[in-house]
Amino acid sequence: MAFVSASLRAAEPTDPAELFPPGTLAYVELHDPAGTAPQIAVALKGSLLEDSISFIHTRRDKAKDPRDFLAKDQLAILGLLTSPEMAAEFKKLRGVAVGVVGFNDQLDPVWAAAVLTGESSAAGLMARAFLTLTSVRKVAAIGDVPVYQFRQPTLGYDPNGQQILQNEKPPVEGLYEPTFAYVPGLFVAGTSKAAVGEVIARYQGKSKGSLGETPAFKAAVAAHRQTGVFFFANVAECFAKFDRARKKAEVADAESDSLGWFKLLANPKAIQTVAGRASIREGGVAVTIGATFDPSQKSPLLEVLSGTGAKVELLRRAPGPAAFALAISFPETNRTAAVVGFLDALAKAHGELGRTPGEWIKELEVKYKMPLAQNLIGKTRAAIFVLPLHPALPKGAVSLPTVVLQTESEEVAAAWEEILPRLIGDLGGTPTPQASSEAIGNLKVFSLPAGTLPWKAAVHYARKGNEFAIGLDRKLVAAALESEAGKVEAAPPMVEANAVVGSMNLGAMIKLLTEVSPLTGPVVPRGPATPAKPVPAGRGFSEFMSEPPAGSPTPEAQKKDEAAAKEALFKSFQALPALSLAARRTGNELRFEMFQPKAPSGGFVPLIDAAVGWFDKTLNRAPMPNGSFGPRFGRFRGG
Repeated sequence: MAFVSASLRAAEPTDPAELFPPGTLAYVELHDPAGTAPQIAVALKGSLLEDSISFIHTRRDKAKDPRDFLAKDQLAILGLLTSPEMAAEFKKLRGVAVGVVGFNDQLDPVWAAAVLTGESSAAGLMARAFLTLTSVRKVAAIGDVPVYQFRQPTLGYDPNGQQILQNEKPPVEGLYEPTFAYVPGLFVAGTSKAAVGEVIARYQGKSKGSLGETPAFKAAVAAHRQTGVFFFANVAECFAKFDRARKKAEVADAESDSLGWFKLLANPKAIQTVAGRASIREGGVAVTIGATFDPSQKSPLLEVLSGTGAKVELLRRAPGPAAFALAISFPETNRTAAVVGFLDALAKAHGELGRTPGEWIKELEVKYKMPLAQNLIGKTRAAIFVLPLHPALPKGAVSLPTVVLQTESEEVAAAWEEILPRLIGDLGGTPTPQASSEAIGNLKVFSLPAGTLPWKAAVHYARKGNEFAIGLDRKLVAAALESEAGKVEAAPPMVEANAVVGSMNLGAMIKLLTEVSPLTGPVVPRGPATPAKPVPAGRGFSEFMSEPPAGSPTPEAQKKDEAAAKEALFKSFQALPALSLAARRTGNELRFEMFQPKAPSGGFVPLIDAAVGWFDKTLNRAPMPNGSFGPRFGRFRGG
């Protein structure tokens, strides 16, 4: 028996990609857990999550809110998952992967996640604990493997009005809901029995063919699969399946803005695959993404990123502090068509109606009787875009990036300076505005009034040599053309010959993208009406507590606590060194690379601690963060 067991174990798949079907649309894998675990442990060293026991009990000692003293399951579990013991078991896993295999009638992704437990006894024990200690029930089977889904008990009342359990009928399988299965060596979770079944069948050797055998996946593995997180997507097939599912969807679904932007800028018909990895390098986080393109299809993004002259020195024109600074080198050949094509795609993705930039340029060329596209865009080598952190803008104005154009000659820069007032007048639908000027240092900065411009701010511009700058903050426009370097923190790109190099302050960008100005006025809408939700069932027959325990903060105090924790999280992001990014085209591949260095002092520890603190405060939105389990000290009370 021992020999048979050993033979069976040796035949088990060791590569998670072997468990997923050949037509898998997207795949994410934690590759080489043994090599990843020590890197994660180093990042956590010194943080609140390094020692879960000290973390929880320190909170209890300092607690003023009863919910903190009674602990919160979510924080305790988070501490357990990052414990040294868990890291030791994590190293024994053979692999962890998630694959998207399709879309259902509601356009939700159909996916499955697989954990090859390998030599980790704790992983198998956790799978058994989950299937025995939670409210899952057996609803079906895949061969001899039971399949489980969440089911709450059905309650009724006898003739005397006493509550009874109705358990005569077996639970019915749901077509699309969290589904689980376990066999020694493998734990699977997914969105349906069918998705889970694909993994089980391949693990047992009952299905032929796998994602790991496909040529495109093999090429992605050779280029990107290393220690860390590896990912792969068959973009062409993914969009094809999504469009087919959308046509026969039971519920009409509006296309998301992000998907619309991607389609118009990149052209999904042109992209074949996307693959890459995220890993820890020199204590920082490195991400590489490679997209392969079909040469027979046009892609505005691929065309405009065909240049090779973007260097970190270009970012020295970016006045700091800035949320981001991006320098793009335009291609040498077909420059005008590439830039105008990208601007047209950008305008369409933004949802603007009316003429495209290309149409507008043609109208202006007829109106002013000059070849604007060829003489201006075609002779501009590079552009630097800078989004300042604290621009000086009038109240109500929309912040826009400061732009610096590097042209082929002083004559081209002067042509930009001459034509800009006409362009601004045409945009605002007014006659050419009269520019005023102001000397800042050795530069003369011109200003055009806001008038009817949609961003509600004056436009400032200046020229120096073959460079031309334009923006909404007069002083920043002047600073962009100053001779001294180093105003923006910018790490050098990981490779040379890039089309794009950039620098980004993560904290500033996250704050910019997540903060929404509150609506004001006599009537403020509360948002769309939503149907009432049933009170969640508790463990056993316990009652759900709708009131927070005595001593808990008021809703106003809760909002202030959460806002303070959120601000601390933003500041911890801002304290990190600038994230560097680069993009370049090599043949029919477009590669993006990003690197977030660790902070010189403390690494990522302040960020981790701030994230835990913010998560802790958000849990207090619920009267009982642990659900309806009752007081923690009473859960295991002796008789």
